[in-house]
Amino acid sequence: MSRSSNHIAPQQSILLKGGHNVRALIIVLAIMAFLAGLALLFSRATLRLSGDWQSELSRSLTVQVTLAPLSAENDFETQMELTAQTLRSVLDDKTAVKIIKRRDSEALIQPWIGNLDLPDSLTLPGLISVETKDGTTLPSASTLERQLQDLGVVASVDDHSRWENQIQETARNLVLSGSGMLILLIFAAVCVSLFATRASMAAQRSIITVLAQVGATDNFIAGLFIRQAGRRSALGAGIGLLALIGVWLLLSFSLISEDVFWSGLIDSLTDLFWVGGLWLAFVIFCALAAGFATKRALAEDRRRA
Repeated sequence: MSRSSNHIAPQQSILLKGGHNVRALIIVLAIMAFLAGLALLFSRATLRLSGDWQSELSRSLTVQVTLAPLSAENDFETQMELTAQTLRSVLDDKTAVKIIKRRDSEALIQPWIGNLDLPDSLTLPGLISVETKDGTTLPSASTLERQLQDLGVVASVDDHSRWENQIQETARNLVLSGSGMLILLIFAAVCVSLFATRASMAAQRSIITVLAQVGATDNFIAGLFIRQAGRRSALGAGIGLLALIGVWLLLSFSLISEDVFWSGLIDSLTDLFWVGGLWLAFVIFCALAAGFATKRALAEDRRRA
């Protein structure tokens, strides 16, 4: 047991520590890991938001009712209440039917007409919101339109599928952008590891020469630099990702947007699992890059000799 320990200890102290250069390398890796983790968490938050919005839209319908000319006996409220009663007769009892008031309907078209006062004689389409919250399946827009038409109600039903598609497309583009940034930052970290390994080999040329003279194989020498790069990347990425978790927690507690940041235990644990995977990816890729750079440099040295 002691013989094995004596054999391992010299290997761990063969390479020089590097001093200020190593600290600079760790800071660079920490910044890259922080930015990569930020891209990862925002991508996951986008997926959660998109899923929540699509779920809400799938549980609601908007019915646009074509009203008859308004009169004292047949005013807006009377026609809308009759239409709402007709809707309730064809829908499930647990489905909420809410009439949108006339002034709220006018507010929806205000961006196009400005602050103009609409005359009372102008007949605007009435709007009714239909929503279910207990998992009840709503009828399709075409089915509901046909049912209302059979009952003498002229209406257009919007199932919000257009908005769902736009939300899905926007979320997909944001996630692809975040994934691209994540991959780019990992690639940059690999390049930094390659450069740092080549610089470390150049600074420790005499040690590598002595190791080769005493019979050390390329795999042995590469293993030294792989372990060195692994330790450095683990430290640098760990610092960056721990800082990211701290910032994300502060933003979550600040309640800037509960939907974007952590608002539940399951979401936070899942995100932490992904952050841990990102840390492992940094360590593995940087270590493999160091091993590749070491073996290639040793092969080039032999060709020159």
